[in-house]
Amino acid sequence: MNEQQVRWDDLAIAEEGSLSGASRARRISHTNVSRCLSEMEQSLGVTLLNSG
Repeated sequence: MNEQQVRWDDLAIAEEGSLSGASRARRISHTNVSRCLSEMEQSLGVTLLNSG
């Protein structure tokens, strides 16, 4: 997965309001969306989405 893909997936999370919604909108697995989010959080050193 390239950097551009990660950016679009993160944007989809924001637009759709959930990982599941982003997964459906981008037609990729929930696991891949979650991984993209984790990679972005690690690179920024912050939590972007609380799951609880």
